[in-house]
Amino acid sequence: MRALLRSLRGNDEGYALLAVLGIGMVLIAMVATSLTVATSGYVRARADSDWSAALSAAYGGLEEYQSRLAGDSTYEKYGNPSAPFSAGSGATLSLPPATASNPAFGIGTSGTWASIPGSGGAASYRYEIDNSDYDASGLLHLRVTGRAGDQTRSLVADLKQTGFLDFLYFTDYEVFDPIFSGEPASCEMYAWAGRSSGCSIIQFGAMDVINGPLHSNDQLVICGTRFNGAVSTASTLDPIYTRPSGCAAPVFATGAGVTYSASIGMPPTNSELKKETRTDLADVPRPGCLYTGPTSITFNGDGTMTVVSPWSRFTQVSATSGSNSSACGSPGTGGGRLGNPAGATVPVLSSNLAYVQNVPGVGSTDPNAPADAAVPSGFACTGTSDFPGWTFGSTSYPATGEVQPDGTGASNPAYKCTNGDVFVRGSVSGAMTVAAENFVYVTGDLRYANAQSSILGLVGNNAVQVWNPRSSTGLLDTTANRTIDAAILSVAHTFTVQNYRRGPARGTLTVLGAIAQRFRGPVATTSGGGIVSGYAKNYIYDQRLRSTAPPKFLTPTSTTYGITQVAEVPKAFTAKGVAQ
Repeated sequence: MRALLRSLRGNDEGYALLAVLGIGMVLIAMVATSLTVATSGYVRARADSDWSAALSAAYGGLEEYQSRLAGDSTYEKYGNPSAPFSAGSGATLSLPPATASNPAFGIGTSGTWASIPGSGGAASYRYEIDNSDYDASGLLHLRVTGRAGDQTRSLVADLKQTGFLDFLYFTDYEVFDPIFSGEPASCEMYAWAGRSSGCSIIQFGAMDVINGPLHSNDQLVICGTRFNGAVSTASTLDPIYTRPSGCAAPVFATGAGVTYSASIGMPPTNSELKKETRTDLADVPRPGCLYTGPTSITFNGDGTMTVVSPWSRFTQVSATSGSNSSACGSPGTGGGRLGNPAGATVPVLSSNLAYVQNVPGVGSTDPNAPADAAVPSGFACTGTSDFPGWTFGSTSYPATGEVQPDGTGASNPAYKCTNGDVFVRGSVSGAMTVAAENFVYVTGDLRYANAQSSILGLVGNNAVQVWNPRSSTGLLDTTANRTIDAAILSVAHTFTVQNYRRGPARGTLTVLGAIAQRFRGPVATTSGGGIVSGYAKNYIYDQRLRSTAPPKFLTPTSTTYGITQVAEVPKAFTAKGVAQ
């Protein structure tokens, strides 16, 4: 019996041990599970944190690239041409000099990444550039990949310079251009800087309608006027704008009135555009067309334009020589050539530029310099030093019966026969820019054949003028209304109507696009709220200019780039740099 009891007791002890061991294993399993759960939670939290940090790093890279563009207006030409986003896009890129190397241009597993400041290297980024649309539309495409831990995320952004194309109407000084007014150069001063009260201030009139955003670096003078967009000024005066005695109050459709906004820089010259006709520059992969001396361009509405340019010898140039492109029309006097009065008819320059330069002096190294003082065949210089002109075939400036335009003279001749003037009109089908070293004259309606696919830039180093010739007794052309579809820029002077003081009234000047000028250009005179001479304004902003620009349009001196759109895309690289 005792043995049996010992045996049974021993069996009980074994069961207890098994129970204890079982409970222990359960506890161990629970602890292990807890540790596993805690560890996996930590890993997941770390992954989530890195995932968010990677996107922040990508945005940091985007901001850093914008700052580089702001510091160097030519930085758009730099990038890694072997980067997946760049290669095959048509981008024209080169790596920056070794002295200005950028680790963000790295690619591949051995390529470099740029570190986010303050992250101790834990967050980094690299970016790839596509500048293939820069010449045509002013857009840069950027793909940025941010990295944190073993996580990467990518985004693509479109960048466009901010500046005067953001406005329907932009003016640096609200005074009449001194070269037309004859007033002293001291009038080239802002109102808030102490400008003399004797300078001719141009005001917005009661008949004017501004259908888009407007900015002036100067103080605005407003007499009536309806503003259907935001209105801003860099003036620090109080009141921020002035309203002459007896003038009706302006109407501000946005309800905000006139607000303060910082000054926007104007470019000093458009001479950089001439280099876009060079064939020997690596950063000009698609040279435009160079014309010399007075040149007329008529857009034909069917995707072609007719160009008459008798002084032109070469339509593209290098530093020491000239060449000709069939896209520009052939020099010479034969039929269908630039030196023939009927001109050369060629396709509108696709996403490119035509630049008209002054005739170089005899003996100049410019390939288009004449060999001697002789003028082109069939061409004649006419007039006097105060009122010069020229004739070619049936074309004559000044026109028959025309007398000297207001505000011109020997120091500011209207139609000098060696000036780089362009005379433009017609129906535009295509996308291009027309620029002149001297004046741009709009000699008739200038319309888009298709308002969605056509875009035109007009750039004058001197004035852009609506041609409005007068005789000794009145205007030579009294037809009503004028329409111009274009982004207009007068780099050093103004956009104005020739002889705007001469009656009768011409109706309404409609501009679809944008106008930027150094000095306010008058287009009419008024009395009693009505137009006496010139045109009432009907200016309409081309909304496309918010995200694009005419081809090779001159950029502002302010090189701040805004983001027109940005979106996250599938990651371009793994954390080890492997392209995806």
